[in-house]
Amino acid sequence: MRNNVLALAAALAISGCSSGAPAAPSKPAEPEKPKMTPAAKPVEAPKPPPAPVIDRTPIKADVSKIKFLSESSELFGYDDGESRAFFYTNGTGELTVKVPADGEYEVVVTASCTAAKGENAKFKLKVDGAQVGAETQLKSEDAKDYSFTTAIKAGDRKIATEFTNDLFKEGEYDLNFFLNGLKLIRTR
Repeated sequence: MRNNVLALAAALAISGCSSGAPAAPSKPAEPEKPKMTPAAKPVEAPKPPPAPVIDRTPIKADVSKIKFLSESSELFGYDDGESRAFFYTNGTGELTVKVPADGEYEVVVTASCTAAKGENAKFKLKVDGAQVGAETQLKSEDAKDYSFTTAIKAGDRKIATEFTNDLFKEGEYDLNFFLNGLKLIRTR
């Protein structure tokens, strides 16, 4: 009998049971699940600083303050009744405009004319003495806007219009240029 007890004890030890009950069939071991770690967040590139807000409020020049760079004062001036500067011969009128910040600006010249011999007035725009764009011919005798884009530094800037194609024959024709307005609008 002793041999039977020893055999049973050996059988129980092999099956992993320490009691005298028969061993239950064992389940196959499940594969070990990987440990869950928080999902790694993608690294975001730093956001660029917001673009500066550009003040697009037009800077209007007071055309009544125009200064003419010519000797013939009776052929240049400001007409209060028409609210415009007149150029009755070739010449340059200059306005001082306070520019608040460096940047790119659209310079809008509002101009009109009296045509002669089928030709409208032509003018050049200058900022601090440097020509901006090409010589421009007016599209009609009526007041229209003509736009130019240029970089302008902050401070008091000299903006000039130069009438370039005067035509005159006493009693027959007289080509004149009128500056109705001038404004600057910052674009960048």
